[in-house]
Amino acid sequence: MWSNDFDEMLDFKCPYRHQFIANVVSHHDNDKEDRRFALSCRDIIPGGGDQGATCEHSGNVNNLDGIVDYTCPGNGYINGMKSVHDNGAEDRVWAFYCCRMPGKSLTQCTLTDWTNNYDGYQNYHVPNGYAMYGVYSVHSNYYEDRRFRYRICTVGGK
Repeated sequence: MWSNDFDEMLDFKCPYRHQFIANVVSHHDNDKEDRRFALSCRDIIPGGGDQGATCEHSGNVNNLDGIVDYTCPGNGYINGMKSVHDNGAEDRVWAFYCCRMPGKSLTQCTLTDWTNNYDGYQNYHVPNGYAMYGVYSVHSNYYEDRRFRYRICTVGGK
């Protein structure tokens, strides 16, 4: 079920380029001061194939203890997440894998409320009809944990 273990790298990509990360479940451990994640995917277009989808890696988007404020470029959606934990800072550096599909655009975008509390359980599901295209996260040195918000949009034709 878990995509990573505490203190280990998270390196998850959806099995197909036409999929986005649709569910994020995470659990924080106060002894390890880290989170493990269970990620799962959904088709960007129900029943659709890759249809020429292209993908790219973002590279690292934050420094340790820094804010994650990332959106996929050019109508891209988040197809994968990668993070490396540092035991000194008790935080993770994040990177994302973004894909885009020709002829599809993201519209009616919004930023979710916080999907977890510090030291709390996270169980976020992207609503039907939407796709995840960005992540906003802040780290607390007091809690040695992160809170997460997600940028989501509807998917339409260009």
